[in-house]
Amino acid sequence: MEIQWFGTASIKISSGNTSVHFDPFISMNKSLQYASVYDYTDATDIFITHGHFDHIYNIPEIWNMTKCTIYCSVQVASVLIKQGVLPDYIRIIDHGQVISIPPFVIKIYKSQHIRFDIPLIFKTLINKRMFEYYGEFIKIMTLNKAMPAGTIFAYEIVCCDKSILHFGSLNFSPAIDYPYKPTMLTLPFQGRLDIDHYALRFIKKFIPQSIFLHHFDDTFPPISSQVDTTQFVEAVTKAFPHITVVIPEYGIPYTL
Repeated sequence: MEIQWFGTASIKISSGNTSVHFDPFISMNKSLQYASVYDYTDATDIFITHGHFDHIYNIPEIWNMTKCTIYCSVQVASVLIKQGVLPDYIRIIDHGQVISIPPFVIKIYKSQHIRFDIPLIFKTLINKRMFEYYGEFIKIMTLNKAMPAGTIFAYEIVCCDKSILHFGSLNFSPAIDYPYKPTMLTLPFQGRLDIDHYALRFIKKFIPQSIFLHHFDDTFPPISSQVDTTQFVEAVTKAFPHITVVIPEYGIPYTL
């Protein structure tokens, strides 16, 4: 089983000739446009963690090209249908479902969105980048209104006696019984100034064999930023020396 990162929270998981995509998104940052819609020409099955624009904005374009099947919440389905995706290509999912796309077994869990901390909100809004990217800021606010999060999902992808526990936003539901000790845990590393400390609670809860960071890049300024992962990697290495942390490079496959 291999995992690849295509920027933001866009993940591809493959085994043999079969692959599944999660939250494909093409960067809005002109200086960081390493992805294009053509990276998704092989997409047959796309899973959505939640409905914010940086997780679904490019779905209609990709669907028009591939006629892929899209697995998402009822709220996301409503948005996509308004944008022209045909209902026959959408599968409404919910917590507790198990979907088989051989050789993958994909288990669906309810999750939660990260809660942005006040220091990050102030740092983002009171920043010269807000003037530099003011046009983009207005566009993002418009997209946020049109694309609500809806139900938040996490996924366990199981294949060949290995498992990936995948999150699209850095939070979880305390009442949900998630898988323990996955082969790999994916962490979206954006959304708080105290993220180094905040993300460690995921490690303590799930005790994965390895961690795959994503969503740490600056693909929709001025709201996003390039997040430094150095201190987090050092903290994990010190506290959990047996856990490997992967900081992926764009498009490079990593084998579990």
